[in-house]
Amino acid sequence: MTSARTPVTLAAALLVVGASACTSTSAPSGGKRWRERLIEPLSQPTIFESPVIDSQLRPIVMLHTIPDDNAALPDADVRIYALQARFALSDKLALIATKDGYIQLEPSGGGDEDGFADIAGGLKYAFYEDSDAGVIVTGGAIYETTTGDEEVLQGNGDGVIRPFVSAGYDGGALNVLGLVGYNHPLDADAESTSFDYHVHVSYEVTPDFAPLIELNGITWTDSGNALGVNFEGGDLINLGASDADGSLLSAAFGARYRLTEMLSLGAAYEAPLSSREDILNDRITFDLVWSF
Repeated sequence: MTSARTPVTLAAALLVVGASACTSTSAPSGGKRWRERLIEPLSQPTIFESPVIDSQLRPIVMLHTIPDDNAALPDADVRIYALQARFALSDKLALIATKDGYIQLEPSGGGDEDGFADIAGGLKYAFYEDSDAGVIVTGGAIYETTTGDEEVLQGNGDGVIRPFVSAGYDGGALNVLGLVGYNHPLDADAESTSFDYHVHVSYEVTPDFAPLIELNGITWTDSGNALGVNFEGGDLINLGASDADGSLLSAAFGARYRLTEMLSLGAAYEAPLSSREDILNDRITFDLVWSF
């Protein structure tokens, strides 16, 4: 099994490589707005938050499969339909709704379930921004409720508080985003504690089309006491596993295409890089970002 240090080391290495590459590109145009220069990250959208402050609606569809050797949910298909919303209260502050939607869970052995996901939302604030240098750093906090349905592994515990810091660097055609977040359950027996880290690198091969690669890591620092298993639920589900300690690292490959100045379409394929998979066999994420 991959050690807890490995994802952190890989994430740090990718950040260094991305930053080095950015320094070799031409300086960004200071006249453009951030939402025109830094594209939205694609994978793990409920926890990988962009540092950009803007207003948008973002419908999302995720097609997720669970490994066939998972004893609890072998070879299950999961479909998630969600709508995120963000509203800029000022140039620095935005209200964000990051998690909601409807989940369909279909184990291979039958017993299909469907229901609503927990709802999460909060605020983010850009405390540093230099449009000429192409740098923005944003901090935020999110509260995840327990309003979801237990049939689809939601609605447990007393909620989760999630502070995070997100940053972006615009190097012209090449962009880098990064985020570190911490997930603190209000009921530590019902849900596990973790921190997560993400890196996004994209390159505009044309003004409207940008291939991208993203690295996502989650490290569980404190197990729950709700379920006697040695795996966790990743970015969407918190099982409160009694033996959750460890790390999961995954990579996503995809692209974003700008349909109009206000609309962009994205698609990405994600799979584990670490020997630990938990409930992630693979996932395809589609979204449509309408910025206004």
